Formats: sequence, C-alpha cells, structure tokens
Amino acid sequence: MPKTPRARALWAGVLAVVALAGAVVPASSDSYVDERANTCHAEAGNPCLYGTVVTYWHRPGSRQRTLSWIYANRSPVRSHNLARWWYQTPGGPRSVGGSWRAGKAVGTWTEITWGRGRHDRVGPDLPAGSRICAEFNYGATTKPCITLK
Repeated sequence: MPKTPRARALWAGVLAVVALAGAVVPASSDSYVDERANTCHAEAGNPCLYGTVVTYWHRPGSRQRTLSWIYANRSPVRSHNLARWWYQTPGGPRSVGGSWRAGKAVGTWTEITWGRGRHDRVGPDLPAGSRICAEFNYGATTKPCITLK
C-alpha cells in the first residue's frame, strides 16, 4: 500500500472505480441456459385444442430452473375462458403457481400468459424434472403439461 496520503487517496479512488464498474456491468447472458418447452393436445379434429408454452433459464450444470414466462392457449375462442397454472416437483405435492386469469381472444383461440420472459421470474425456482401444467376453469379434463429438463 502507498505511504503518502496523496498516493493512498489515488489508490482508494482507483479501487472504488474498479468496484463500481464491476457492480454496474450486468452478468453476461452467456452464463445462463435459456430453454423453451411446449406441448399441444389435439382433440375433436382440432390439431391444438389445448396448449402450453414455458420459458425458463438456469446456470450451466445447475438443477434449479427459474420460470420466466408461461403461456396457455385454448381453441376455439370462448368468452368464459379462464386458466391458471400449477406445478409439481418430483415426488412433491401439486401446488398452484398462478392465479386464475381471463384469456384474450387472438384469431380463433384464447391465450393466457403469466410473466414477461427475459430473465424475469414468475413463480418459485423449481428443480429439473418438475411438471408445469395449465388448467382451464370449465372442467376440461385435458391439462397440457411440460416437464422441465
């Protein structure tokens, strides 16, 4: 460490700038693995009557998955379409992840979303192997599910 007060002040300033620069620079997106999974269930001649899409991310080698966007769709459009999503960890109980939401008509189907994508979080961090499912409010027996890899 420098002996003179001026050299110490200069050294402290340099260290502060380096520390601030490290805190301001965001982590590289290369340090995350982004994944997307989707499923579609055909029924009654419709190629995709119910569907779910999940985007999630994790660090390489990690078994924890962070959900960033969940999408559920139903076709044909119905004015009373509500959906929620739930998850089940391997060996664990089923838990509600997102509350009931009304769908928006888009063409001939209804879509419902939770989250915004990117590296935002929607719901808890889950271990690999967890199931994410969409559930519709009108007694539909088909629940499109995705297993996180």
